[in-house]
Amino acid sequence: MARRRLSHKIVIDYLRSIGSGGLPEGAAMPTESMLCEEYQVGRSVVREALQALDAKGFIIVRQGSVAAVAPRQHWNVLDSDFLNTHSGEEFFAELQTAREVLEPQIAYLAAANARDSDLRLLEEAHLGVTSQKANPHQHAQADIGFHRSLALAAGNSVLSSFHDSLTSLGKRTRLASAAVPGAIDRAHAWHQEILDAVRAGDSDCAAAAMRLHLRQVRGELLELDALRQLDH
Repeated sequence: MARRRLSHKIVIDYLRSIGSGGLPEGAAMPTESMLCEEYQVGRSVVREALQALDAKGFIIVRQGSVAAVAPRQHWNVLDSDFLNTHSGEEFFAELQTAREVLEPQIAYLAAANARDSDLRLLEEAHLGVTSQKANPHQHAQADIGFHRSLALAAGNSVLSSFHDSLTSLGKRTRLASAAVPGAIDRAHAWHQEILDAVRAGDSDCAAAAMRLHLRQVRGELLELDALRQLDH
């Protein structure tokens, strides 16, 4: 097995352990020699894995001391490897806050900067959302496409990159909120309001519609949390 695959197995195992709380914040990682013995690999493989976990923010590696699990606020919870090992549900509220900070400004800029070609893409994306209302997975992907088209219309490559970094976890929140009766229809209605404001070049109206849309999504996620607590 190639060294990259061996080190990646260590990374995945420890992301799973850290994410589940099996290794809490501040806990010491096994020493290099212990990891070499556990995985039957050389030190170079172990060091590569530790460096990867450090780069992702999940551990802190200091020369001359044992690596330790990093404080939670350092974790890159949008990392694809982490999300492959973790449901991400405990970060839904934080993601929603991030969207509420970012996306009204995206809508504002889209209304100010959208070109005819951007409007066509946004309209196509809106039609795509409409056509996938019956399938939650496809609807979630189409919904992401609408918001991405809006980010592209804003004309700011940094903002669109920020938006793209949220989509993996964002798909999970969309699938969760789709379980609330009427959620998809409400999202579609707000998308229409946003599209109309962007088409009219009304930045304030576009930003306001996005804020109300995201308030709707937050309410649905809170409703889901309440239902989960009742189940427990």
